[in-house]
Amino acid sequence: MKRRDFFKLTAAGAAAGSLWAGLSYTSAAELCEDIQEVSSKVKNRKQVFNMAGYAAPAYGNGLRIGYIGLGNRGLASLRRMARIEGVEIRAIADCYEYPIQCARDILKENGCAPAAEYFASKETWKDLCARDDLDFIYVATPPFCHAEMALHAMESGKHVATEVPVANNLTDCWKLVETSERTRKYCIMLENCLYDFFETFASNMALQGVFGEIVHGEGSYLHYGFHDIIKVPEPPKSLEAAPYYRAVKELGHGNCYPTHGFGPVCKAMRIGAGDRVDYLSSIESNDFRLRQTMNQLAEETGNPYYDQFKNREYCGNVSSTILRTVKGKSLIVQYGTRNPRPYSRGYLLSGEFGFAQKYPQECICMNDSATPVEPEQLEELKAKYTPELIQHIGEVAKKFGGHGGMDFTMDWRLVDCLRSGIPFDLDVYDAVAWSCLTPLTLWSVLNRSNSIDVPDFTGGNWETNAPLDLSLRGGGKTGVRTL
Repeated sequence: MKRRDFFKLTAAGAAAGSLWAGLSYTSAAELCEDIQEVSSKVKNRKQVFNMAGYAAPAYGNGLRIGYIGLGNRGLASLRRMARIEGVEIRAIADCYEYPIQCARDILKENGCAPAAEYFASKETWKDLCARDDLDFIYVATPPFCHAEMALHAMESGKHVATEVPVANNLTDCWKLVETSERTRKYCIMLENCLYDFFETFASNMALQGVFGEIVHGEGSYLHYGFHDIIKVPEPPKSLEAAPYYRAVKELGHGNCYPTHGFGPVCKAMRIGAGDRVDYLSSIESNDFRLRQTMNQLAEETGNPYYDQFKNREYCGNVSSTILRTVKGKSLIVQYGTRNPRPYSRGYLLSGEFGFAQKYPQECICMNDSATPVEPEQLEELKAKYTPELIQHIGEVAKKFGGHGGMDFTMDWRLVDCLRSGIPFDLDVYDAVAWSCLTPLTLWSVLNRSNSIDVPDFTGGNWETNAPLDLSLRGGGKTGVRTL
């Protein structure tokens, strides 16, 4: 697309309103400039170093970790990490002392040594990054902090992993790729849904060719959370806490939370490892409830918290995106948290000769048949195709919990790979490819669902990168401590 045409379309999109809060843009022109500049940079670029499949030197028995962000997700991970052998939690950081105290208690309960504490200001996390006794930094702050903290951690000589998404704009995606390649430090997005037990089993079947070529996939985040969106943050939570951020996030069009549904399907379809997304088009409904509710709450309660959300224009109730790969395959990704409905990540794989679906109930079709296998055969297939990783740690993970055990599986796998010198299952290219859907779907929605190209951050190496491998790959020696 020519530059003048690109901005011509954006002018039409800008007429829809200036809906940029919670994202990284203040105007349609800024969004457009970001996409144009980054797309130009990544086109025909040569990689400095391919981080896909890269194995960093093994850390053996002493992986030294620092935590930034000790809200619900951070404290939950801290509790899990405290039980994994070979982990030393050396430092913890947050804006406030209350979560630091919670972290102290968790470490003490699990027989861990006290960690250095950083909570004097909102910038003290940088002092944590500067420590010379850390190997890895775990970022569990609100999403708008992830990219800055990940970049700083890598520049400080540490591997880093962040909660989802890793970035909200394409410039940050580009910086993360460039920095990871230059420093040879991992930049991992903690996509826990990749380790869901059914999804690992079905993805393993797909990667082994049981369904034939996977020609279509679907992934979603359809999770009724309306009452969380309108909830007022309570002490000791701050305005950066989850309830506030959820409300702010709804002020931006496009799919603001794509990775839980999109990521696992990408891995099963070899996106980034034999294929890549070429372009997408996105559409969303109007907002049918949130503006009215926020105005009503502001009027009824007189609470200044709700005043800031009065008369704002919110994204639609449901976002739907269609994507096409360079090899002619299709995907659908959806997001919606305001309509009452059963939870669904929409995990679906449609192959030439078979089919897998997790929601509303687990279902497998095989051998060119449209009839789902019987429950007994489904269990036999699980026994045969559940990957080695899940066979090794799955039962232990279920006991520790965290979304049914997939959170513990993810953290254990991360530690085991780093201690063993094995490439992790996710790399910086996965992180940015899945996160960049937010700005790209925003652009498409504001431009009458016109299609837009998806940048190739791999420098063309998607053609030869290895697909997901959930075997132990020589690892599996990391134990779990009992109390």
